[in-house]
Parts: sequence; C-alpha cells; structure tokens
Amino acid sequence: ITCPGVLLKDKEELYLSVSVLGQYKKTQCVPAAFPLFFQEKLVFEKAFADIVDPGDLVELLELDTAVLELIQLVPPVGKILATYEENTRDFLFPDPKLTCGHHGLGREILMKRSSSFTGIAPKLRFSTSSLITESLLSSGRSHIQ
Repeated sequence: ITCPGVLLKDKEELYLSVSVLGQYKKTQCVPAAFPLFFQEKLVFEKAFADIVDPGDLVELLELDTAVLELIQLVPPVGKILATYEENTRDFLFPDPKLTCGHHGLGREILMKRSSSFTGIAPKLRFSTSSLITESLLSSGRSHIQ
C-alpha cells in the first residue's frame, strides 16, 4: 500500500482485513510507515451446494460484497484508516481492459480514506486468482465450488 508524502501520527502497527464470501481474514501487522508491504497470500474457499448453473453463481457473486480495510492498532479497538468495497464478482474477475495479461494480476485500486486519515487516498497493489471447480456430492447432485 502506497501513500506518498503521508506520515502517520500514530506509530502503532497496521494490518489489512479482507472479507469475501462471508469469510474474514487479516494480514500480519507491519510497521506504521508507508509504503506498507504485505507479502501474504489470503485463501478463501466456498462451496455452493445448490448451484448448478454458472449464471446462478455469477448472481451470487454480484450480491456478495468484498470489503478491504486498512486498520491501525490504535487502542482500544483499532482505527480504520481506509476502506475499499466492491461486489465480489468484479473484485475477483475485473474488467479485462483494466489489467495486462491474466485476470486479477498486478491490480491497483484507490482505497477510500476515513475522515480521521489525513492525506491522499492509499493505493493498494494486489493480485487475485480464482479457481472454480465442479464437484459431485455423495448424493450424486453436482455443485460448483
């Protein structure tokens, strides 16, 4: 995460929280100095037992919201410095003209800074990759995972 020219007044560490497909994960904490480097892979898995048609899966992903938050460990509960929200379909499968090469690789987004965060909006560089597989349940019904 880059944010040129911005110095954080609080020196507590920061982490990135990510909520996708009803699951929450967070990165390890890093020192409070931009640029912030999170060299981690967050893995989210979800089985959709009642989905047979890929179009139905697309609709479910459009109804879900991916939420990313940059959080600083300022007592008592932490302070959200910036957020990013997008429907999960567009988050996982961005418009092809926005990326070079494979979908989701080398993306950049501007996060929305909170009212307590001074300076410009932080820019997050990241990549996503998705794998959708068809599986058979023991009862013989197929589903998309």
